[in-house]
Amino acid sequence: MCGALLSSPSAVILGAVNGLFLASLAHFTIGGPAFTIIIVIETILLFTRLISLKRVSRIRSTGEIPGIDIPITLSILWCALQGALFFFSMRSGNTGMMVLVAAHCMGLVGPLCARNYAAPRLGMLLVALCVGPFLAGAASTGEPLMLALLALLPGFLVGSIQLLAHYRSAMLSALSAELINAERARRDPLTGLLNRHGLEGVMKKLSRDEVFSLVCFDLDGFKPINDRFGHAAGDDLLCEVANRMESALADGQVLARIGGDEFLVLLPGQDAQTAEAVIEAVLAKVSGAPYAADAKSLVEIGVTAGFACYPDDATNIAELHVLADRALYAAKKAGKGIGTRYAPTLAA
Repeated sequence: MCGALLSSPSAVILGAVNGLFLASLAHFTIGGPAFTIIIVIETILLFTRLISLKRVSRIRSTGEIPGIDIPITLSILWCALQGALFFFSMRSGNTGMMVLVAAHCMGLVGPLCARNYAAPRLGMLLVALCVGPFLAGAASTGEPLMLALLALLPGFLVGSIQLLAHYRSAMLSALSAELINAERARRDPLTGLLNRHGLEGVMKKLSRDEVFSLVCFDLDGFKPINDRFGHAAGDDLLCEVANRMESALADGQVLARIGGDEFLVLLPGQDAQTAEAVIEAVLAKVSGAPYAADAKSLVEIGVTAGFACYPDDATNIAELHVLADRALYAAKKAGKGIGTRYAPTLAA
């Protein structure tokens, strides 16, 4: 959307070249100070717009979102200048210039709608700044056939609105599909939690100077329940476990399901002491009450955890995950239903 509003250097240059060509032609064919002034302003606007677009491009290359107020203001000024060119050219009564100007005016409408579909009101303003003076200049000639152009105005405006609406609809559909696909790529389809990819994206945004902990959770006794009552019951149980885990977490603490009955919790800004408290809360929530496996059967499920802290235990995210998983394995080996922090003695 931002790129569409800001246009492009090639479009700016081509539009300015066409405008300068017509203004120069009018200057030598018709004469008068109006076209000289238009040529000077067109030249100044061209260099100003190119400098502005270069600055915008530099900002966007850094990953930041540039301001668009200046480029949009310059686009409005340029369209107003084209309108002035059209008005004085049509008012001159020179048939050749009138034909060239009419062709240039009509040729601007499609590109203006195409580049500004993200902002329909801006698009209509730019079109009006070009077409309005053109029609006014035509009407001021007093020629009956020129006055007939005014009768075409309603249909012309409707066509412009439809063109903008078409481009906007296509843009919104494309953006919606892109957002849906991006969200699906980072979400577990069963529980709606972040998946491994989604959690990694969150972790990459953490500052290298920030303390955080990563906790691996694995359910105890899930497989026998899944085998006995079926995968549908197992899926329902996993969703309920995910809900209970989330209810034990505070704002900013991120839960993800990375496959099967394995879950990860990211604790930004949390040290080992806080991580242990979170683990205790999750263990209590998950195993605190039985689950309905079917209409008649209640089952119990437990959970075991292992965790590691950054930067005390690991120097990067990948290593932190490995160490937290190693702590989980040690906790499982020690008797399950507990939480264990990674220690170098677990390395063997």
